[in-house]
Amino acid sequence: MRISKYKVGSRRFITFVDDFEIPVYPLANAYIYASCGMLSFSTLERVAWELKFVLDYFESEKVCLEQRVKTGQFLSVAEISGFYLAARLQKNSLNSQKKVSIIPSIESKSLRNAISEDIIKPDKVSPETCSGRVRRFRQYLEFIFDYYFEEAPPPMEHVIRYRSVLQKLKMRESTSIRSGAYTPLSLDESVIPDKIFNNLLKIIKPTNENNPFTGCRFRNYLILSILIQTGIRRSEVCKLKVSDCQFYSHANRLKIYSTPNDPMDPRLNRPNKKVGKGHLSGIHPDLMQDLLYYIKHIREKYPQSKTHDFIFVAEKNSHSTSGLPITRELVNYMLKRASSKLKYNISPHLLRHKWNEQLSEKGLAKGIDRERLEDMRRNAMGWSPRSNMGDVYNKKYEQIRAIELMTSHQEKVDGKSC
Repeated sequence: MRISKYKVGSRRFITFVDDFEIPVYPLANAYIYASCGMLSFSTLERVAWELKFVLDYFESEKVCLEQRVKTGQFLSVAEISGFYLAARLQKNSLNSQKKVSIIPSIESKSLRNAISEDIIKPDKVSPETCSGRVRRFRQYLEFIFDYYFEEAPPPMEHVIRYRSVLQKLKMRESTSIRSGAYTPLSLDESVIPDKIFNNLLKIIKPTNENNPFTGCRFRNYLILSILIQTGIRRSEVCKLKVSDCQFYSHANRLKIYSTPNDPMDPRLNRPNKKVGKGHLSGIHPDLMQDLLYYIKHIREKYPQSKTHDFIFVAEKNSHSTSGLPITRELVNYMLKRASSKLKYNISPHLLRHKWNEQLSEKGLAKGIDRERLEDMRRNAMGWSPRSNMGDVYNKKYEQIRAIELMTSHQEKVDGKSC
């Protein structure tokens, strides 16, 4: 079984198919659109991959989930534990892990757990990935249960077993999240060290002798500079249009907004803004002028660029793509090349985190109170007014402010006692 992505008009769809492109797992395909159809396409794709993991696992265990739910057998504690262990591991490590056994003569439960943890540790996925797989399994079971019993309620013993399974899955889902508690940086560390960050700013300039790109230097400089200056996501920079640039007035703003089913976008994997309100992002006027130069003098060279309004286009003609909008994978490639040159791994998310870190630094230096700073952050990031995402970026600077306050207090106390 594999995941097939296709377009019908301007709409995009995801389906589970076999090697002959024939749809399989009809209830799983129905679940994707009945339960998740209003989500963005990229989120829908993630849902499909999580569900594929669930289906592949139970197929390998010769367990038919639909039959188990229909008959009220559901899953045993051992089967749930087996799935949870698999959900914690990378896919390519599952087969090798099945061959591992703990020595039965070890009687200490804590020692057995420690050995087991040490065995799987190198192959573990992130807590978010594990939690997503468990959540997808739970929600798919709920969908199957509703499908079979929405109109004709099952016997009470079915319901009791069903609720018991859901409760066990919810416990493992929350355990995965708690086990991934964020370990903060020390107060003198940055998510990207300043020396590395400054080197990044230098090497992406088209004329720099250490520039990591053999071609498309000016376009790549613009893309990475926009990510650095605005903190927007890679999807958002990939979907920027010429009409989104405010070249008038102060000439320093870009419009960021969501267009999930843009009929003018020829890409199958269309980039899109995540859920949130549209907003304006500011860039330096010099960068805006460079952007205007690219649009007028470089982008215009490619005939296919006239078929759409997206700013950044492919410049190499592999698979006849020159002039077509760039993909998110190209942005990943750019950062991979830059990371290799810097010998430090930099991702789009790290650049976003760095932008927020710098906002906190500058806000702290200017004495802006937290509430005002968070309003500014929400507007700049396009978050809802009630979003608490800023807490992720604020923890470090709240600690700094607390230390400074207590240091000042201690100095006064020490001064009085002398």
